[in-house]
Amino acid sequence: MVDQGKNLIAGFTNDPGLLHGESGPVIVFGDHTRCFKYVDFPFCMGADGVKVLKPQAGWDPKFLYYYLASLPIPSAGYSRHFKFLKEQVVAQPPLEEQRRIAEVLDRADELRAKRHQALANLDDLPQSIFLEMFDEPATNRRGMELRTLGELAKLKSGSFLPASRMVKNGQHAVLGGNGISGYHDEYMFEEAKLVVGRVGAYCGCIHMSPPQSWVTDNALYVSELDPSVTITYLAHALKRASLNQYASQSGQPLISGSRVYPTPVLVPPIPLQRQFADRVNAVEMLKAKNQTSLAELDSLFASLQDRAFRGLL
Repeated sequence: MVDQGKNLIAGFTNDPGLLHGESGPVIVFGDHTRCFKYVDFPFCMGADGVKVLKPQAGWDPKFLYYYLASLPIPSAGYSRHFKFLKEQVVAQPPLEEQRRIAEVLDRADELRAKRHQALANLDDLPQSIFLEMFDEPATNRRGMELRTLGELAKLKSGSFLPASRMVKNGQHAVLGGNGISGYHDEYMFEEAKLVVGRVGAYCGCIHMSPPQSWVTDNALYVSELDPSVTITYLAHALKRASLNQYASQSGQPLISGSRVYPTPVLVPPIPLQRQFADRVNAVEMLKAKNQTSLAELDSLFASLQDRAFRGLL
């Protein structure tokens, strides 16, 4: 299934009757999202709002994909955008030149894809380390002490901060249920905080704030922590706990401290928790290096695109 979301594949189906009729490579355009996708395999359209573009003779499909993806299509919110795409004028180099440009951009894009995959693998690594070192409360094969979240931490709701009060170039991160949502020129906490999404789609999501941050009332934060656990360990233990399962089911999903306090949490010895934190910090350092490398590759790719489509490559 291919839809207009960011991921190339949105899902799968076993119904051959849903297969799209176009053969050969096509370009899928998200009419609402402005996302372009190059599709060279049999697929089904995942939802309305998808336009399938079949390159005409004389056009290399991959070249056309890269060209269209580089166009500055204005945002109209969740309205339709194909009307803007139809107005674009596309320069048509000779076919062999199109193929040469597509090959150059393919090589650069492949490097970016590898870096994205490396980052995805590093994102998953801390949870693998956690299972290796500690196991799960339900099995507890290492026989560690088991306590409830309510015995280990106290949660409070963040403070309301309307979007109109956020500062674009503010120095202090503002966190809601899905992590950083903006910046402000004031902060609530000097130290880093463990933040739990409180309401809506991000109910139960776990994030660590940077120091000197603001937490909105769309999230809870740990206001008191028992000395038997470190903040890094508890954050990863709660990620494993899937706190969204405790959300209220009437109306909009919502959690509170009282709902999640019964959550069981293993309490390993503090030296083991510190060893875990050291390993997680090493992963975070690797992620930072990969993110820097990815930013450089993104810049290189953008430069190659610009030169290619101005006839300077």
